[in-house]
Amino acid sequence: MKIIKFYSLLLFLIVGGTVKTIAQNSQETKEVKDKTTPILIGVKAGFSLGKLTNSTDNIYTENYESVSGIDFGFTFEFKITNLISMQPEINFTQRGGKRTGLQPVTGNELSDQLNKFFPFIGMPPITNENPLYATFESESDLNYLEVPALVKFGWGNDFRFSAAVGPYVGILLKATQKTSGESQFYLNAEGTNPVFVPGPDGLPPYTVLPVQSLEADTNIKDDLKTVNFGGIFALGASKKIGNGEIFIDARASYSFNSIQIKKDFGKSHIGGVIFSLGYALQIQ
Repeated sequence: MKIIKFYSLLLFLIVGGTVKTIAQNSQETKEVKDKTTPILIGVKAGFSLGKLTNSTDNIYTENYESVSGIDFGFTFEFKITNLISMQPEINFTQRGGKRTGLQPVTGNELSDQLNKFFPFIGMPPITNENPLYATFESESDLNYLEVPALVKFGWGNDFRFSAAVGPYVGILLKATQKTSGESQFYLNAEGTNPVFVPGPDGLPPYTVLPVQSLEADTNIKDDLKTVNFGGIFALGASKKIGNGEIFIDARASYSFNSIQIKKDFGKSHIGGVIFSLGYALQIQ
């Protein structure tokens, strides 16, 4: 009888110890899991509406309208608390602006030819400060690799609303000035004094230069700063799906520095509004 009681007591202690150990391990696992920072990696693609904003009174940078483009990239979200996350990104985005109508023409082959005989007839040379004018369409097509570092605030569980703010750095990948149309060239901004050219021997009578084509794609990357920086403000919403979430994002961005290198061409700042759709997968 004493032996039976001894084994019963021993069995009780073994079972009790096992249950206690399992409970402790379960609690420790839960605590470790609770301390683990959730990480989400996502992809997104969307539509951008870029804008060149003129910050000076300069003939080369005024009256630009918005242009549309594409925006896509990767997001990396590190949740600090249920409210606050850090969200760095890597994005390709198209920026730029479009201008239509009578506008200045930067130095070209025609300017060089006119400057060969203008001084002999008392006319001022064609320069960036005293350019030719024509009526045409001009579009700046700028491609950037942008790296934002956002602080994100979110509310909700299965369905969440969010707001994010932070700086970004942009690296210029490609810059093209696309011009199109046909026009006469003028010596004044009002378009009332057409360009005239001398006869074959370089002497009078002078004749008005005929209408010229302005179809061209010009690489202007060397005229612009390679790096720009600015700020972003975003609003979004997300819905959990499986081990991740689908999200929509609307944001506005604005560069703090001007993009031109030469002061002759004024100061323009890149801005834009972007609408994106994406999916983020939780990997931890």
